[in-house]
Amino acid sequence: MPTSKQNKRPQIFKSLMFWVFILMVFFLFKSLGLQIIGILLIAAFSCIGFYYLGYLLFGITAAIIVVGSVICAICLLVYFLF
Repeated sequence: MPTSKQNKRPQIFKSLMFWVFILMVFFLFKSLGLQIIGILLIAAFSCIGFYYLGYLLFGITAAIIVVGSVICAICLLVYFLF
């Protein structure tokens, strides 16, 4: 009778180690997947940010050109009138 108890304990231990191994692999893949998703999100938001930064720089450049043209036109108008 004691031999059957001794045989059951290693079987339970092997089963427990199997489930621990399965859970470790699952959490490893889960963390790997979440890291990949996080890196992709960071890259996507960086691209979106640079896209709108380009529009902002284009708008600022256009505003500087317009303001410079208006100032130049006013200066020429004043120069030729007076």
